[in-house]
Amino acid sequence: MTAQTSRYKLTYPTGSDLVSGAPSQFKSMADSVEKALGEVDDRQTANAVKPVVRTTLAQLAKAAGVTGQTGYVTADSVQSNNGAYVYTGSAWVKNVGTWQKFTFKFENEGSFQPIPSGGDNELLWNPILRLIVVRLASFRSIVGVSTYTVYLSHSGTFKPSKNIGLGQAEFENFTGRGIEVTLTTMGSITIGPELTSGDVVRHLGSYVVPVPSGVTITASGGTSI
Repeated sequence: MTAQTSRYKLTYPTGSDLVSGAPSQFKSMADSVEKALGEVDDRQTANAVKPVVRTTLAQLAKAAGVTGQTGYVTADSVQSNNGAYVYTGSAWVKNVGTWQKFTFKFENEGSFQPIPSGGDNELLWNPILRLIVVRLASFRSIVGVSTYTVYLSHSGTFKPSKNIGLGQAEFENFTGRGIEVTLTTMGSITIGPELTSGDVVRHLGSYVVPVPSGVTITASGGTSI
């Protein structure tokens, strides 16, 4: 059996093959089909386009690939091993994705006065890792309000399907009260449960918040960093 298809080199019998050689001919044909299917599944040739999908990281590590190809681990017992990978040419490396920056502004700087050199107002979002880095400027409240929208979206759209707690800030002077920071489904950030005139609110620097399971993010117009 010497005849082959042009693309995946599938073998097939020709008129000169003998019937007595049928078992070996069909085995050769089956082997060539299996090889071609493997190439498509694992993208071992430039002709194939599918990502490599494996249950565990150990299985993915043994799979062949081409540089830049995507791989996925779906059900590893180590949760952190699951997710998207990219083939570097010699190994599968976890794809951590691209961070997106979304900026915010104070709802009213007359009511919420930024502290000089208090920092930027921005959230950094990684859709692959499902992490938010929070960077919010400190401010002095000139008004007394209950839970209030202090920060409004300034560039891009970043909205969760459910409110997400972004942790806590602190008063410059101990007041016996706490401060909760919340990203709302409207894409704004509230401070609560209470602010009084003269309160100075300081955020705890940059910190990371994981997006809870079951919460989806609508994000557009961010800046890649």
